[in-house]
Amino acid sequence: MSLSEAVFNMMNEWNDVFVQGRTMMRAIRLALCLLLNPSRNTITQSLVFGGLDDRDWSSDYKLLSRSKWNDEELFKPVIEETISYFDDGYICLAVDDTKIKKTGKKIPYAQYFMDAMSPPFRYNLMYGHRVLQFSALLPLFQQEIPDPDDEDKLYHVCRGIPVSATNVPAIKKPGKNASAEAIEAYNDAKRKNNLSLAFLKEARRLRIVYDEQGAADKTLLIVADGSFCNSTIFKANLDGITIAARCRKDARLCYRDKTSSRRFYSRETFSPLSVRQDDSIPYKTIMLYIGKNLRKVRYKEVKNVLWQRGAGRQELRLIVIAPKPYKSYVRKQNYKQEAYILTNDDTLSAEVIIQQYINRWEIEVNHREEKNNLGLGQAQVWNKDAVIKTPALLIAAYSIMLLMSLKCYGIHRSDNYLPQPKWRKGSVRPSCNDLVNLMRKELTSDYDLQNQLQIDLNRKVGMSVNQ
Repeated sequence: MSLSEAVFNMMNEWNDVFVQGRTMMRAIRLALCLLLNPSRNTITQSLVFGGLDDRDWSSDYKLLSRSKWNDEELFKPVIEETISYFDDGYICLAVDDTKIKKTGKKIPYAQYFMDAMSPPFRYNLMYGHRVLQFSALLPLFQQEIPDPDDEDKLYHVCRGIPVSATNVPAIKKPGKNASAEAIEAYNDAKRKNNLSLAFLKEARRLRIVYDEQGAADKTLLIVADGSFCNSTIFKANLDGITIAARCRKDARLCYRDKTSSRRFYSRETFSPLSVRQDDSIPYKTIMLYIGKNLRKVRYKEVKNVLWQRGAGRQELRLIVIAPKPYKSYVRKQNYKQEAYILTNDDTLSAEVIIQQYINRWEIEVNHREEKNNLGLGQAQVWNKDAVIKTPALLIAAYSIMLLMSLKCYGIHRSDNYLPQPKWRKGSVRPSCNDLVNLMRKELTSDYDLQNQLQIDLNRKVGMSVNQ
């Protein structure tokens, strides 16, 4: 089965999302056009790429603005497929938020946010949408056997598969001439609507979805960066969910008081930085997958740690990862920054948590491919439902494409893909461009597949993909 056929067949599992079959087929057609469009990825340009330049486009816009369907349910087939990759008693998810640039001042939920790409000496603002995304970190390195004799061998370590994409707007701040009541209402709404609360809501929803898909016996391990290491998340009641987040090096930690007094927290405090500088706590060395190779990682682990302001009386584990030395092109010895991880998981080993935290970078790869390769956010829609459903439809199609590439051709880049350019040699896994180019080639050269898609779409929609 080709990749295009596998993607189309998996999209047919959206029959529970849409009330009518023709609406589902219209959504599949639009998802394929958005996924494979080589030009600016607006709705109209995508439909023109699909050969629908002489058709009425109003139904495709109404699919996003008026049709009653839940964008969260698009990821259910993806979630069901990712469960099979986790053989252990946990499922690892990475979480992060990303900003989608917008220019129209009348686009719903568009606001000014701090630009993450700003230089460290100057913070810039960016106008657009904020999207909270969860990605399942498939442990593909467990399917490979390490070769101790070949240290330069490249491995397909991990692949991030988006399983959720939610628009999280910020509360609009009143002007400088606002009344005291307006300012108080803003502060109250800000406490009830923020990124951390959106994270808790989506994490609980994903826990329910995984339970319904037969993974109730597996714990959800969510790895996050420093923006999610706060009291709102660590003090929340999350059944079946554990958190591993990067913390500040100057966080005030302590142990439980062991004196005869009734104090719970010890008077003596310490920071993660002091643990790294403490020579009495020895480093441990393990071999982990970093940059497609097995490399040595040194770390320290401190258990039964209390973070009074962040986690209350809940005992945490502190993992300190030593800086990784490397040499630049001028043969100068440099060091990557150290990392400090706080987690409330007491069952998994430190080796597993560090490996999954390293794999968290895959969600950054997802963001880059969605925006740079697939044109996420370029669709010009102004409806309140459309600005939420359009990115979700594209991200869900992107997830299905990644999953079906693993199922059809395996985890490594094989001869089934188009030849690589001369400057790109030694690639282990297919890139997003490789997958998209392969699907374009299949849809243009495989006439049997074209006829199959045209028959299905003609029967249920009344028009074809490549007409």
